[in-house]
Amino acid sequence: MKKYYQLMILAVPLLFFLVYICSVSAASGIAAYYVGPGEAYMATLDGRVREITNTTSNTLFIPVRTLAEQQSFLNNLPVGVAIWNGCGENYIDLRDSNIYPTVQIGTQCWMKKNLAYLPSVVGPGTGSATTPYYYVYNYTGTDVSAAKATSNYTTYGVLYNWPAANTACPTGWHLPTDAEFTILTNTTGNTKEALISAGWFNNLFVGCRYTGDSFNDFGSYTRFWSSSASSSSNAWHRYLYASSSTVYRNYYDKATGFSVRCLRD
Repeated sequence: MKKYYQLMILAVPLLFFLVYICSVSAASGIAAYYVGPGEAYMATLDGRVREITNTTSNTLFIPVRTLAEQQSFLNNLPVGVAIWNGCGENYIDLRDSNIYPTVQIGTQCWMKKNLAYLPSVVGPGTGSATTPYYYVYNYTGTDVSAAKATSNYTTYGVLYNWPAANTACPTGWHLPTDAEFTILTNTTGNTKEALISAGWFNNLFVGCRYTGDSFNDFGSYTRFWSSSASSSSNAWHRYLYASSSTVYRNYYDKATGFSVRCLRD
């Protein structure tokens, strides 16, 4: 069960604060709870379990004793605070306000479209297997705003080398392991059509950034990184062809730019 910080002020000679972890709900009699900077927690508000994400630099105070207090908080969210009502609902990434539909497939909750987090951007001529790099298909500059204005960004998201992919998902989500991809395809069936039917794949083929310093395979292939390395220079991924039904598994150079699909922690 998720844990929360309750702040209790103790009267001692030096007057200090003790923070301890406790469950919080309106029925508990606790007046409020606190979510620290950069933290995300699950809580019952207005009769529903919700995730509260605090991306601000301040501790978030949430009154919960009465239903009216809870509803007032939900209707007047502070800037930098988001509520997610669970899998099947849209998830808002507060880092850039991108919105991701989500889908429950078996025991897993997935984002239904490619990640579009873009803190920086380079052209295909820049690459590394150890330094994080971010690409937008066919964009060759370094201006993030210009890259985000392209139709390839809005439709297909971002291409990440493996170091960037491992840290790109928002808090509460992660790059799936090779084993977690296997769970997905074992649940849906190991075909492109099965992934489309399950709501995981949208039949868009963005191609990738290859280590030969070029973008290639647009409209023909799409590839998704896993977090599992196969060697010091390669990592496992899944890929699909427009002309084939099979979901393929292989390893590839970590410097390559592939798409990312985030999986719920």
